[in-house]
Formats: sequence, structure tokens, C-alpha cells
Amino acid sequence: MISFDSILGQEQLKQQLAAAAKDGRHSHAYLFTGEKGSGKKLVAKCFAKALQCTSEGDKPCGKCKSCLQMEEGSQPDVIFIGPDDKDKIGVDVIREKVNDDIIIRPYAGPYKIYIIDGAETMTVQAQNALLKTLEEPPKYACLFLLTSSVEEILPTILSRSVRLSLKPLPDEIIKNYLMSKLRVPDYKADTYVAFARGNLGRAIELLEREGFEEVKQQAIALLKSMDSADMGELYLKASALGKDKNDEVLKFFTIWYRDALCYKAMNQTEGLIFQEEIQYIKKVSREISYEGFEQIFRALDKTQELIRANVNMETAFELLFVAIRDCKKE
Repeated sequence: MISFDSILGQEQLKQQLAAAAKDGRHSHAYLFTGEKGSGKKLVAKCFAKALQCTSEGDKPCGKCKSCLQMEEGSQPDVIFIGPDDKDKIGVDVIREKVNDDIIIRPYAGPYKIYIIDGAETMTVQAQNALLKTLEEPPKYACLFLLTSSVEEILPTILSRSVRLSLKPLPDEIIKNYLMSKLRVPDYKADTYVAFARGNLGRAIELLEREGFEEVKQQAIALLKSMDSADMGELYLKASALGKDKNDEVLKFFTIWYRDALCYKAMNQTEGLIFQEEIQYIKKVSREISYEGFEQIFRALDKTQELIRANVNMETAFELLFVAIRDCKKE
């Protein structure tokens, strides 16, 4: 059910929206910002449901006709707009679905609400067309713009919208959700949480992605052979993972050495991600100095920069492997 309780975290934001829906003091335009998978659409739908709710008490009530229609996806006064198959929202779409439609009064509810998902994909012409509506909207109109890239939104639209940012979720909230709702084992949940960086949608996407666990095991095998294999063998193992997995491989490397550094500093295993590889983690923690760990993390950042700059993958990884081995010799 779509309700403020179904939104994880974001307590201050939920209180603000719930109060606005209850007392009727709200803006005609909101810009919801946050990473892909951060829950922008769920928040927007919940706010829309609360605004259209006809109950006299807390909103949304979940029982009135409007609330039931929102659950079914048939509320006639809540209109959803998103990118086409070319990942764009063109000017004709905005003119037809917003500008020409907004002059028609709501069919049933007190408001007519337009939820534009992927607002950053609007062309400049589309944004300028929307601006005309934002400048003089009808009293019953509300526009929710959802974006993961606020830099793509025209300043003139930003100045006419209330900006609400979704914050990253605490790791414990994501872990609890994965374990209680999706039945993910404790040791696996830690890995997804580490990759999620506060984004529940990203954690779920990785959980459902085919081959993620296989990449993890291959990355671990590569890390374990860092001492024994020659440079050519190391590169072959890295390239076998595929160029599209570079980010994930480097993330696994970072987590691996972060675990080793934490164990070196704290001499305890609580909170480590690679619990199932604890003997190797202990070994690495003994072999590398604090200065060595610092050099490895710098080398990992540099490798990421080189790959983004389209430097040859073999060169980027060879430099990383050399840096790691040099640190172990200290």
C-alpha cells in the first residue's frame, strides 16, 4: 500500500509532505531530487495520494475512493509522464499532456497532479513549454518533477519549484529491509549494502542482477592470487570479468582492502563485509602497513579515473597491480 509508512527513512521529508497535505498549504510545483532508485517516484505518488485523499483525518487514509483508485493506478486526476523509447520527453508531449490538459478542471479530486518522472530528459524546448504553465498555473494544479540530474533542469524552472532532496538511507535500514523483506542472508546483505551507498533501489537491482555473485567470486579469486600469479595472469583474470564489470571489480577491491585495514586497526571482525574470507583478510592486514593501505586506496581511485578517461584497460589494471604489490613489499 502507498503510504508515508511505506517510505523508508526520509523522516523530515515525510513530516513536511504529510503536514502540507493535511493543512492544504503546498506549492504548485515540486522538484524531487535523488539518485535513480532512491524512491522519488514512491514519495511523489504518496504525496499525490495524500493531496487527493477526501478523508478528514490523516492523509492518505487508504480507504476513500481516491485512495483506492491510486492503489489501482486509475486515479483520473493524477497524470504520469515519462521519457519515450529514446529517453527523451519532447515538447509535443509537454504541450499535449500538460499544457493542453491542465486547463480542464479535475474530474473528481480537488487537484490535478502531474508527475513528470525523469524530468532531466525533457528537451530545452519541452522545459520552456512547461515554464509557461509554471508561471501561471491554475489553483488546482500541482506539478511534481522527479530528477536524478538537477543540473539538466533550467534555472527558470528551478526558481519556480520547491526542491526536496531524498537523502541516502542508513546502512542498517537497507540491511534490515533486505533481510526481513527479501530474505537475504546476513553475510550477503552486507555486500549489497556496501554497494548500495544508501540507495535501496540500487541494492535491490544488484540483488536481481544475474551474474553479480559470480563477479564477486571472480574478484575474490583475483585478489587471492595477487601474490602468486604473474602480471600477465592477473590481467587475464581481470579482463575475463569484462569491461562492463570494471566498476564492480574495483568496488570489491576497495571493500576487500577496507576490511583488511579495519581489522588491522580494530583487531576484530565485527562489521567486516568479507566475513567468509576472514583468514585472507587477516593475512592482508598483517602484510600491509597503514601507509601501504593509503597508497592502495589512492591507486584504486587513480584506476577509476583512468578507466573513465578511456585509458587502455590493461594499462590501468597493470598500474594498479604493481601499486598493490609494491605496498606488500614494504
